[in-house]
Amino acid sequence: MAGKLNEPRVITDHRHEPVCILPHGFQLDDARWEAIWQRFEEKGAALSHDDLRDLFPDEPALHNNPL
Repeated sequence: MAGKLNEPRVITDHRHEPVCILPHGFQLDDARWEAIWQRFEEKGAALSHDDLRDLFPDEPALHNNPL
């Protein structure tokens, strides 16, 4: 599962409810996967872009890129 996403990815739970949307270029690995699910369980709701930025502050794909 590790690697950089080449397209946005919607993560859903077993009921097909959204957990989060990961942007193109997001570096995903097992540790990040676990962190996303842990935060989702703590929050009890879908993670926002700001939630993902808080979890992964050094992830370039989560920051605005100038056009």
